[in-house]
Amino acid sequence: MNLWLRVNLGDRYAWALVRTSHPRLQALLSRVYAHESYNVELSLREGKVYALFSWEEELPPISLTQEGGVLALDVNADPYGLALAVVNPDGSLRRHLTLSLEEVDRAKNRGAKEILLWNIAHQVVALAEQEGVAIATERLKHLPKGRRGDGLGPAFRRQAHRFAYRSLLGKVHALARKRGIQSLEVNPQDTSTIGMLKYAPLLSLSKDVAAAYVIGRRALGFKEEIPKPLKALLQDSSFHDRTRRFYEGRIAQLRERHREEKNPYLKRRLGRELAQMKRALATLQSLQGEPGGPAGSTAGRNPQGIHAWRALRVGLFLPLLGQKVPRDLSALIPFYAEPFAPGHQWKRVCLLRSSRSPCSTNHRPSTASI
Repeated sequence: MNLWLRVNLGDRYAWALVRTSHPRLQALLSRVYAHESYNVELSLREGKVYALFSWEEELPPISLTQEGGVLALDVNADPYGLALAVVNPDGSLRRHLTLSLEEVDRAKNRGAKEILLWNIAHQVVALAEQEGVAIATERLKHLPKGRRGDGLGPAFRRQAHRFAYRSLLGKVHALARKRGIQSLEVNPQDTSTIGMLKYAPLLSLSKDVAAAYVIGRRALGFKEEIPKPLKALLQDSSFHDRTRRFYEGRIAQLRERHREEKNPYLKRRLGRELAQMKRALATLQSLQGEPGGPAGSTAGRNPQGIHAWRALRVGLFLPLLGQKVPRDLSALIPFYAEPFAPGHQWKRVCLLRSSRSPCSTNHRPSTASI
């Protein structure tokens, strides 16, 4: 849309034709027609003059709070998208969905990307209004973007750089506050791990939606207990023996390859993987307190039981499913499918894995048991 901007030059006025695609164009026009004040900042970039419109508004009182539930967001969804979960006040899952962000990735310039991000923020806030819930997100700390020579490769760096996580969450929180919606931020620690281990297999959720579900439950004050079958697995000596032997063998192989590798970039990558395997083995050996202690998912600052979730992750995912972050978590269902006997589920799942046959889901437990 084209607007005529009157610029005050002190002793006279100048008129400038402005082309704008402001995400809140109607609000801007309403202020213009109502003769209400607004700010315009002009900047010269590459021979073109850009105008930044801004104004102050009174924030309405909070009308939608966590008492009605929350809409939780997981921003690191794969494929490139946003995972959302609506969580009821009692902690149950009401509904879930995903929003694709591929269009943001294809934006021609920064301005187009900003408009698309604002549109996504409006979709999220509109959904919260429709469901009558607050909004909950994770607090994002420094996100590794990678650098040349780190051995991670250009594909990882492109993926890490392509999406401004903080930018989208900032827009969601700002817009929610303007609509009178409570917005919450929670500690993101282990939300993905808990979601993949506890909710993704049982509720047939993707790992990203499961993570969003955990974020929502955490915002409502729920503490995640480790299910009894997994807690018993942590007390099974065969589980620890198998997993320890797996990582010790992996570490020995990586050390040999690292010693013989001449390419500095591949050598650095092998060094990083070797360090990861050593940390995984150390996690198994450093369980503290009762596995699944109630402080293990919420409080942060190395609470009692926090290593139990991570021990389960390093003990099940790579040794059993063959991936550090598996997409298919159905192979974990046998751990829940029947009463636990030491070593029974572990042996059964290993047989299913080796034969490449699908896991049976005929005896899936009800969600009330979790």
